[in-house]
Amino acid sequence: MFGMPGLNGGIPSAPQAPKSKFQEFKESPAFTIVLNGSLFIAGVAFIQSPLMDMLAPQL
Repeated sequence: MFGMPGLNGGIPSAPQAPKSKFQEFKESPAFTIVLNGSLFIAGVAFIQSPLMDMLAPQL
C-alpha cells in the first residue's frame, strides 16, 4: 500500500518487448553527438555554399 513508486506493490508488470537496435542507439548519448555533428556539418556546408551568397543581400 505504501510501497515505493514504480514497484506496483510487488506485483510484476507485463514483460516489456525487447528494444530494437535503433531504439537503443536513439537512447544512447552517441545519438545526440551524431545528430549535433551532422547538423553542424550541414550548417557549415550551407554557409559555404553559393546558395548563401544568393540569399545574402549585396552591400
